[in-house]
Amino acid sequence: MTPLELLRSAKTPGFLFSGGSARCIFQVGAVEELMKLGVTPAMTLGVSAGAWNAAAVAAGNADRLRYYWRFFCRMPYIDLRNLFREHSPFIWSRLHERGFARYIGPRFRMPVYIALTRLRDRQNVIFDLRETSDPFRLLLASNYLRPFYTHPLDIDGEPYGDGGWTNNIPYEFLFARGCDAVVLITMKGESEGGLYRHPEDYEHEIAAEYRDRVIVIRPRHRLPLGFLERRWERLAPIANLGALRTREVLLGERHSECDLAAKRRAFSAHLVAVRELFRRAGAG
Repeated sequence: MTPLELLRSAKTPGFLFSGGSARCIFQVGAVEELMKLGVTPAMTLGVSAGAWNAAAVAAGNADRLRYYWRFFCRMPYIDLRNLFREHSPFIWSRLHERGFARYIGPRFRMPVYIALTRLRDRQNVIFDLRETSDPFRLLLASNYLRPFYTHPLDIDGEPYGDGGWTNNIPYEFLFARGCDAVVLITMKGESEGGLYRHPEDYEHEIAAEYRDRVIVIRPRHRLPLGFLERRWERLAPIANLGALRTREVLLGERHSECDLAAKRRAFSAHLVAVRELFRRAGAG
């Protein structure tokens, strides 16, 4: 059975959007192509920046994702007056609030789950966005990352932060909720190694019991985008690449555009290498 046949035959497919900051624009093209090929989710799950894409798809606004991202890029994100309000020059919370009102809204057509990290004990916790009284606040909590946000948000009396700190690809959760197939759209390139799950599991392989039911769509190489890239002329081609990679994975096509790669290794890759040296030295 081909990947596309698997997804078309699935009764309860789930879409999992990992975190990746600006690189999550890759997910936009992937979703657009999935929809064109007749693959629609029964539920979504989002982590960090991917949470906004997951929520927009669950709200029935997958066809407006490019407009959503372009709107976000056009808005200024620094206001020194915010130093007195939130002790930060960054006004991401206000930008997200406007984007949420315009492109997502409080109503969802399907189950949508958001992964957070409980700061008290660094545990990964996944919430049902439909069951919260303030879905925007929960989505904003999923993006809490210093120095861009200075005050973590409380959910039910507990402070939470970015879910990617503890599990960037919680595919098991969707299977536990009844999915019979999962599309995992993540941004670590295939040439960079295994999947990134969290700092202690950066070469993750899909567990054997799920391997034949998880379709991974990710770039072939490391994307040439900065963490906070906001220039639409740089972002739009990555969305297009997401669509082409989806066709490669699902249809077996080959597109030369997908050979696009950053010129240098990710800074995090250097940190991992240094950490491995220390581990080996300690073990020796």
